[in-house]
Amino acid sequence: MIDYKLEVLLQEMSAEEYRTSSYIAGKLNVNEKTVQSRVKELNELLKGQGAVIHSKRRFGYKLMIQDKEQYETFRNCPEDQNKEYLPSSSAERVPYILSYLLNHSEYIKLEALSEFLYISRNTLTADLKKVDYILNIYHLTLERRPNYGILVKGKEFDKRVCMANSLVKGNTLFQKNVKKQHEFQMIGEILLGIMSGCRMRISEISFESLIIHVSIAVGRIRRGYFISMDPDKTKNMVGEEVFLAAEEAAKALEERLKVSYGEDEVCYLAIHLGAKLSSDSYGTYGPNFVISSEIDELVLRMLKTVYNGFRMDFRNNLELRMSLNQHMVPFDIRMQYRIPLENPLIREIKKECAFAYTVAATACTVLNEHYKINIPEDEIGYFAILFALALEKQKRKIEKKNIVMVCMSGKGSSQLFIYKYRQAFGKYMNDIYECPVYDLADFDFKGKKIDYVFTTVPINIKVPVPVFEVNPFPELKDIVIYSELFEKGSNEFIYKYYKKELFLSGLTGRNKEEIIGNLCDYIGKYYDLPETFYESVMKREASGRTDFGNLTAIPHPYRVLTKENFVAVGILEKPVWWGNNEVQAVFLISISTEEDEDVECFYRLTTNLIFDAPKMQYLIHNPAFEVLISLLTESGHPGKDDEI
Repeated sequence: MIDYKLEVLLQEMSAEEYRTSSYIAGKLNVNEKTVQSRVKELNELLKGQGAVIHSKRRFGYKLMIQDKEQYETFRNCPEDQNKEYLPSSSAERVPYILSYLLNHSEYIKLEALSEFLYISRNTLTADLKKVDYILNIYHLTLERRPNYGILVKGKEFDKRVCMANSLVKGNTLFQKNVKKQHEFQMIGEILLGIMSGCRMRISEISFESLIIHVSIAVGRIRRGYFISMDPDKTKNMVGEEVFLAAEEAAKALEERLKVSYGEDEVCYLAIHLGAKLSSDSYGTYGPNFVISSEIDELVLRMLKTVYNGFRMDFRNNLELRMSLNQHMVPFDIRMQYRIPLENPLIREIKKECAFAYTVAATACTVLNEHYKINIPEDEIGYFAILFALALEKQKRKIEKKNIVMVCMSGKGSSQLFIYKYRQAFGKYMNDIYECPVYDLADFDFKGKKIDYVFTTVPINIKVPVPVFEVNPFPELKDIVIYSELFEKGSNEFIYKYYKKELFLSGLTGRNKEEIIGNLCDYIGKYYDLPETFYESVMKREASGRTDFGNLTAIPHPYRVLTKENFVAVGILEKPVWWGNNEVQAVFLISISTEEDEDVECFYRLTTNLIFDAPKMQYLIHNPAFEVLISLLTESGHPGKDDEI
């Protein structure tokens, strides 16, 4: 089987032209002497295989194929199919080096590692900076010791989590390893059988993650790398049922995989099992579900933070409170042990539940402070689902509309027309007035508080309300369209929050602190801001991100401070780094201390806009207040003719 270092060299050889040792050395990031030495080794390997590397002074090296059939047999050798190739780019080398270092307990010198990888010392140093960055995420360090080399230092728990998230998910740790894939399948069968017997629920992606962590643990145990855990703490955290299930799984793994599971490893398995179970599993099996006072207090603080920031009161919503508490049990395990859970629907959640995601992100500022970390957006997405359900279940007050029905036919058919629309839209309609088209000009629209005119014929006179030409007998598509119209109602309330004088197309600033300061100064020309307004906005910035992508940030005070509702919108000439993303459009929001029935609709329209990438691009390239309002109220969309 060809050595992977020689394989890389052979791939750089050409059968059509000579290539100098200088050229090859440059391609492989090695010196010319290394190339010359490796060519000799390669020629020895090619003896009797139908090819030879021919060298010519001042021209370099060329691959001479003497027996094509024999050479192709050599290249397609079954053993050669499973050879381990040396990574050829930095993107491939970084996880390779990370895996190598995490699986070695002794120091390795940089010279030996660069020779092993067939790269220069400078190239290795650049790659190690990236390895360092990844290790730091998992609280691991790359210790450098003179005359000894480098070695990864840190807890075994953190090393395993690093492997699971940085290597396995990138398909670099077990790639093309048939034996390991078979082991995956066996582990999955064992875990699935035990969890089914205990009536434990787990999502598909969490189950896959659990198998990966168990497989890594099995490999580490075999190599003599053991975990250190506190059994009492683990049992209290995951509960008796989960711990018993972990013990049962450990016994099965010992028997089928021939690996020894000590008490610490059982604890490790229990932690991962408890962290990945669906939250409702904790309330559907085993002993009574008990919520710790600490978790309930966190949830109450989350709901209070939502109220302070949005003036939306979920504090007495017992169903939401219990759902959050239940979700917090496995979440608490994940955060304490830094075991992130991937959310496969995060993009869809941010797009389809934009407002709920914004609410969840604000609620999670409490958790950022409690766990001393920034809660990952995948986890925020799971909280957003719970808030989205709570928002949907809130009974939205539907303002019944007053309608004028215009029909050219006689009294009997017009009454049938009204009856059909009353039947289809009764819950949305208050008074329905019949009016012939020739009397419409004299109709008392203001006195009767008319909202819409529905007509079966064209109307050529101007009326003070929207006019809809409709089908006398509404079909399903009509019912859907007009139901949405009635539920949405008018968007005129948006002017309570957005005002032309607070739209600034020439906002300046080098960083978010300066930008927010300049925006506050600008607002101060029109509103009497509290002295602590800027400090409150910066306190909210420090507690959690307000930039969610699409070049947009939505800073706001840590709690409600002003008597007036307002949104100051500033568009920057160039994007500025906000902390997590580049930002070019800033929506500084301040909600009134007074109760406001329109606040939820305001937030829905605003978040729907900022999470819509094409609309935000359109606003940034067409910075005008009228464009903003048009996009917010959905009366105008960037069409094909408006594409940027």
